[in-house]
Amino acid sequence: MARRKRPNPFLAIAQTYLHQHMPEMVGAQLQLRMLDGPPGSPRYAVTAEQCMNTCPYGVPVALAAVGKCTMICCPLRRTVRLLLDRRGTVMHATRSDIHWN
Repeated sequence: MARRKRPNPFLAIAQTYLHQHMPEMVGAQLQLRMLDGPPGSPRYAVTAEQCMNTCPYGVPVALAAVGKCTMICCPLRRTVRLLLDRRGTVMHATRSDIHWN
């Protein structure tokens, strides 16, 4: 029997941060990436993006919801990027309208 998949604790921390500080981004799908750098620098980046209306460029909503939008910068998109240290503390939060890679 396969083991149950345990949710990543950093995603739970990011979700809690969004609930407290950015309630408009609560329903957005979160993507976690590991970063490398010198000691004391952020270790993880959590990104979330959400489109506010139907796309004027013709990108389907399902593609935009998973971060596959072809437009780099769009005024209808709301994105947030959280930088976390190795303990899960949010070091920096950036709001914008660009697609984070």
